[in-house]
Amino acid sequence: MALYKTDAIVLGHRNLGEADKILTLFSPDRGKIHAVARGVRRPRNPILAGSQLFSYSKFLIVEGRNLDSISQCEIKESFYKIRQNLESMAYGLYFAELLRASTPVEDKNRELFRFFLKTMYLLQEMEDKEILSRIYEIKLMAIQGFAPEVFVCVNCGRKVSDKISFSPAMGGILCHDCKKQGAVSITPDTLSVLQKMLTMTYEELKDITLNKYTREQLSEILSLFISHQIDRKLKTVEFIKDVKKLNIKSGL
Repeated sequence: MALYKTDAIVLGHRNLGEADKILTLFSPDRGKIHAVARGVRRPRNPILAGSQLFSYSKFLIVEGRNLDSISQCEIKESFYKIRQNLESMAYGLYFAELLRASTPVEDKNRELFRFFLKTMYLLQEMEDKEILSRIYEIKLMAIQGFAPEVFVCVNCGRKVSDKISFSPAMGGILCHDCKKQGAVSITPDTLSVLQKMLTMTYEELKDITLNKYTREQLSEILSLFISHQIDRKLKTVEFIKDVKKLNIKSGL
């Protein structure tokens, strides 16, 4: 049986039998992989640490007829801070689920891997995780080839300065004359933020501040846009809402 080595981030897992897990890994040179971690639910298993959720590890994997098996793994970054904080955990789960949902199996994309890895480092550090989430969403869609059109009307190609709407179905902004049913009205401020998030780097956006109304508009239109692109509902969206409610009740 063939062996291969790859660096990968653990995007998710599910139990198999009494002691095994099937891990979903994301690799720069193999894309999304499903592999069995045998005995990993037993204490002191040698691959336990490197196979934790969000861990970034170097894996030695045995190719199988139906499912590959993890032979060894060496941890490179545990991202334990994400797992220790409930809000960070919620967003980490969302980022991972969105990546899994929008990425075919074994579709190699090094740019996407580097972007996701950088996002996980920022998730440990950035206080405003909601803004990080909006930046992640639009950039992830762009890297996957689904960048929304936010500079000219997606229907007629004219520049739009006021009376702007965003059409999730058409994949971009519409001018007043082209507005269609299902399009959501947005302010020039929201459009400006969309343009910045799409074209600027994480480093350039790290100090961006948004008012409540702009945050709400961004959340609404990007949620609708993503739902249209991936054609499924993400379970972790509700988990983030529950965590936010809990934080409000706790006064955090």
